[in-house]
Amino acid sequence: MNARQIEIFHAVMRSGTITGAAAFLGISQPAVSQAIQAAERRIGFPLFRPVRGRLYPTPEAERLLPDADRIIGEMSSFRRLAGEVRTGGAGLVRVAASSACAAMLLPRAAQRFRGTHPNVRLSTHLLPAREVASAVVAGEVDFGLAMSPVQSPGLAARALGNVEMIFMAPEGHALLQKPFVTPADLAGEPLISFGPETFFGQLLDRAFDAAGCRRETVLQVTMTLVAATCVQQGIGVAVVDGLGAAIGLTGIGWRPFRPAIPLPVMLMSEATHPLSRHAAALATAVEEVLAEVGGAAPSPRRRQASDQKR
Repeated sequence: MNARQIEIFHAVMRSGTITGAAAFLGISQPAVSQAIQAAERRIGFPLFRPVRGRLYPTPEAERLLPDADRIIGEMSSFRRLAGEVRTGGAGLVRVAASSACAAMLLPRAAQRFRGTHPNVRLSTHLLPAREVASAVVAGEVDFGLAMSPVQSPGLAARALGNVEMIFMAPEGHALLQKPFVTPADLAGEPLISFGPETFFGQLLDRAFDAAGCRRETVLQVTMTLVAATCVQQGIGVAVVDGLGAAIGLTGIGWRPFRPAIPLPVMLMSEATHPLSRHAAALATAVEEVLAEVGGAAPSPRRRQASDQKR
């Protein structure tokens, strides 16, 4: 059945009569009857059977009704969204993001975006980086944000900026007196950090190995927000991505971690489809917030000079 035949079939099923369906759709009764007959010829089985002048749905029609309900609902949503796009009014931007981006970047970016686009609705999804990429390629979201590298056919990715690993500890901790913290400084400290199977954990293991140290954690986490909460509770100290500095939990201080470990914040989109104007505006807001929280990574020369001054 084509879309119009499904619409007419649904109207007959829900109204119970051809007369009711014709009145609801604003068309003639013969047009309804002809559409039902054409649909039956196309699908190869009857949808209704006449009994004493009335039409009764066949068991096959009853089985089709739930899907018809869903399709009609989706068609209504599509028409509403098309009208919104035509008039430049309300719309919907769908974003998938990995944990740090979802917890620290998107809320601030959404607040900024809503200030200039009050009628646009936002839908956010917290997913692992690889699932973010899959959602983008499948067209389930307009764009994705992640800090772990993902390659996938049909996926375009660009860096919005960088953040670096940082050290976090409860306020008053001795290491917070240092200008920066190194792997050697963490010997004997109860360390909260990412597991060795994660991208962040592997980067940290390389830095510790290069410094001749072993990274031993008392608590492995997968989210910076969880690590920061554990630090706040006094469980230990943490080495996490730099977006953790923007969490704003009380009772926690942070310092740069050296050697510097840059982490690009990647915007993922479909390779063959440009972002809509609303999605592009939200991506710009994310980029602005990232720069404000320190996401514009200093050049190697400037960073080296800064570290030498310390």
